[in-house]
Amino acid sequence: MKIALGALALAMGISGCTSSGGTNPVVSAVWQTVKPGARQAALEAEAEAAARPVIVVTFDKILATGLAIIRARVGDDTRGVLLYARAVNDNFVTYASQLQQTMTLNGSLITASRAIGYDMLSVRSDENDPMTVPTPPEDWPNRVTRDYRFTGDTPGGKLISVRCRFTKGPEFELPLLDKTFETRIMQTSCSGDGVSFTNIHFVQADGQVLRSAQWLGPDQGMVEIDILEPYTTD
Repeated sequence: MKIALGALALAMGISGCTSSGGTNPVVSAVWQTVKPGARQAALEAEAEAAARPVIVVTFDKILATGLAIIRARVGDDTRGVLLYARAVNDNFVTYASQLQQTMTLNGSLITASRAIGYDMLSVRSDENDPMTVPTPPEDWPNRVTRDYRFTGDTPGGKLISVRCRFTKGPEFELPLLDKTFETRIMQTSCSGDGVSFTNIHFVQADGQVLRSAQWLGPDQGMVEIDILEPYTTD
């Protein structure tokens, strides 16, 4: 889906709502950085937002925005926050929420984040990484190398290089918004530089990742993202 800034108002209108309730820790992480003098106002805004009727988001509503949209959830969150495509740089698409939290994706791989816990600066991966180029599950390579860079004590930040191994799991019917999709569970097991983590992906037969749980760093842990409308140039 191309970026359509004309639909921005509609996207912002649904950006904090999903088909289920709950407190959104992605947003809460931002509120933790609010200056003490403004924190009470932020808490009052949170209470006011929680009292609003829940808006059920459907794929028809997503399509009507004309925007590429993802949804992010952290921790025990069951609600999530919607982020819409705002900028494109080659294969990298940056999505922003109503509160200006951002995630940058290369294909389906998170390569940067801001204001979602601890910042991820960048991720570099091998050219055949199936998370950056849609690849049918049966064609995923055995391994790739990824270099994660985070904020640190030097201008170059902190670099963590890992070797990731892919494992094919079972088929799975994935309920997403108001539809159900046939997917294959793919597991990514990564280790190196003193860290190890496992990412989980729900992948369609054509290689499109619909949902994944991805590592955001040693301080942040995992984030779950749903790619509700992927960015395309068509």
